[in-house]
Amino acid sequence: MDVRRLQKIKGGSYIISLPSQWVRKMNLDVKSELKVYEVFDGLKIRPPLKPSLEKELPLTNLETTKYLIVTYYMQGVERIVVKSSSVIPLEAKKELRELQLQCYGLEVESETFDSISFKVNVKVDGDLNGSMKSFVIKINSILSDVELLLSNFSPEMREDLLARVSILNKDYRLLIRQIAVGVQRDDEINFKMQTKDVILFAITMRDLGRFITHLTLFLKELRGEEILRLTPSFQLLREMFVMSTNMFLTEDLSPMAKIREGFRRLEDDAPKTESGRELVKMGSYCVAIMDNAVNKSVRLFDVPPSEGS
Repeated sequence: MDVRRLQKIKGGSYIISLPSQWVRKMNLDVKSELKVYEVFDGLKIRPPLKPSLEKELPLTNLETTKYLIVTYYMQGVERIVVKSSSVIPLEAKKELRELQLQCYGLEVESETFDSISFKVNVKVDGDLNGSMKSFVIKINSILSDVELLLSNFSPEMREDLLARVSILNKDYRLLIRQIAVGVQRDDEINFKMQTKDVILFAITMRDLGRFITHLTLFLKELRGEEILRLTPSFQLLREMFVMSTNMFLTEDLSPMAKIREGFRRLEDDAPKTESGRELVKMGSYCVAIMDNAVNKSVRLFDVPPSEGS
């Protein structure tokens, strides 16, 4: 580590020298321009790099290609070109087009016999806390309606809930994109939080994504004859979800003991059926989110807030 002294020059500005080794490493000289911008805990200095916002991939295995398109989308790519060595079959093109339904802002830009190009037309902002709060509210709204399903089961209500949970995956992918873009293009998007906290937001999004996966499986496995036994455990799960996500967003750690005790009760009381096991798995992710909240609350440095934060 190299500590350098700040110097004041005529006109009221301040300067600091840069390590010559770093200047040579970055192939800079006295005429080079540098980006200087504020991050949560200081200033960042780097050359004005141009991001690589376009990816091209060959169409070999269709499922692999679909997976890569969604991954590129979540990691901040703005244009994705799929090329084939021959004419793309109509059914394959149909499946590729349907990816537009899975990702907000993903649009087919152009097509030829052997290619299909996507562009991403969606903005992400720096309010990561607000975005996660909105996502949590949507999940809790669905959990509330699952309770209604348990009190008055019907196949139509279950199908409606499964469709809504599927839409939640679009919100999940957009939030992952927001985190990925904010971390890689922090000169444009400022989350106004420490890097450690951004990492914990990403981990919590992973846990919420898995919670949604097991919620889907719970709904699919649900059988009318076990509803009476499931209802108390599901109500307990929903309480755990509300407490753990609120802990993460507010850093109020007071519900820790209730969440731990709730998970012990869930393990003991949930029916030993497929749907009961999915409830316990969802509960385990509530405990994981609680752990993330505790980790998020511990900081080694107190940094004064930026202006406007």
